[in-house]
Amino acid sequence: MKKFFFLLIISLLFATSCNENNNVLVLKKKITYKVSGTATEMLITYVNENGETAMTGLSTVTIPWKIEFRAKADTYVYLQAKNTTALGDVKVEILQGNAVLFSDNNDLPYGAATCSGFVK
Repeated sequence: MKKFFFLLIISLLFATSCNENNNVLVLKKKITYKVSGTATEMLITYVNENGETAMTGLSTVTIPWKIEFRAKADTYVYLQAKNTTALGDVKVEILQGNAVLFSDNNDLPYGAATCSGFVK
């Protein structure tokens, strides 16, 4: 009789653990791209949440600039800001949560600041 109950319990545990909807849980991390500086015009190039390269132009009205999205670990991230004028500086930062993963700055005329890497 003990053997019967043991086999019944084992078979029930096995049947309930074999669910068709067992999905692997993938945790995505909050990523923030930030651009700032004293340059009055910038050209921004970045890799978006879909892995596509995107570009946008900024002026004093839209500086500082930031965009947020969620990404899995080992996702490639890239951000570049190019000063399109002879004056001012540019600074770029890629944050994971509140921690700065990558950053760069440039104060040369028509200079560019670039940072890239992989989400941890």
